[in-house]
Amino acid sequence: YSIGLVMVSFVFASMTIPSSHADEIELKVVTYNVLVELSAPPGIPSWSKRRDAIVELLRQENADLIAIQEPTPRQLDYLVDNLKDFDVIRDEKFTDAALLYRREIFEKLDEGKWWLSPTPEKPMSRGFGNFLARILVWAKLKHRPTGGEFIASSTHFDNTSPSQTKMAALCQEKWKPFIDQKIPIIWMGDFNTDQDRGDYPMLTSNGFADAYTASPKASPGGKDDNVSTFPSDHGKRIDHILHHGPIRATEWRVVTYAATILSDHYPVAAKLRVTFDKN
Repeated sequence: YSIGLVMVSFVFASMTIPSSHADEIELKVVTYNVLVELSAPPGIPSWSKRRDAIVELLRQENADLIAIQEPTPRQLDYLVDNLKDFDVIRDEKFTDAALLYRREIFEKLDEGKWWLSPTPEKPMSRGFGNFLARILVWAKLKHRPTGGEFIASSTHFDNTSPSQTKMAALCQEKWKPFIDQKIPIIWMGDFNTDQDRGDYPMLTSNGFADAYTASPKASPGGKDDNVSTFPSDHGKRIDHILHHGPIRATEWRVVTYAATILSDHYPVAAKLRVTFDKN
């Protein structure tokens, strides 16, 4: 994409609506399960044949934050090497969930992770009925133009029940210290939880909201089958962009494309307006 487009987008992303008490900024975020290269579902090319198209798709989306799920370390390295405006939050060995952020717009103040298990500080731990380890990574970022601070995160829940419910409950508990600090939170990922499941309300409890409700296709509560986030199942959304605190979603959409299917999930994009209190 052109340098002019990048500069316009940088200025736009950094634009604020000032007042005597608060600054409001608009962020564009994307979450995308890129499909682990060890898997080869019918109709989806190998990683070497789709990786450049995924990079180009993400460039065109021109997001400020990108949550990535399911890459191997090699896949993640390729994305980071080719999305040169971004730094990455990741576990060095286990890259099932990672977070990319634009270094020119954000300063990283802190970062962390927890394992989705009864022992969340123990690396590679399991215990919620899941066969594979699962992780959430987060970063505390400062928006350079305004000094506003917020949390951004990426996660990948397991696809076995009832592990999703237990993982959601753990995350809600782990978010409490951040909520007590009244810091805005953006919680993105592949939750393997659709809007009809019993654990979906747990994701949107304790003040968290689903950005999907900003879609013109959404019902007021978001529990509808109007949009799917993966090509093989109509009406099911398991890739979510959740937010807490002084954040409102103004746009939500599934990023579809006419070319060859690049993953067994579509990317999901949203525009979020975040308000930072100056007091």
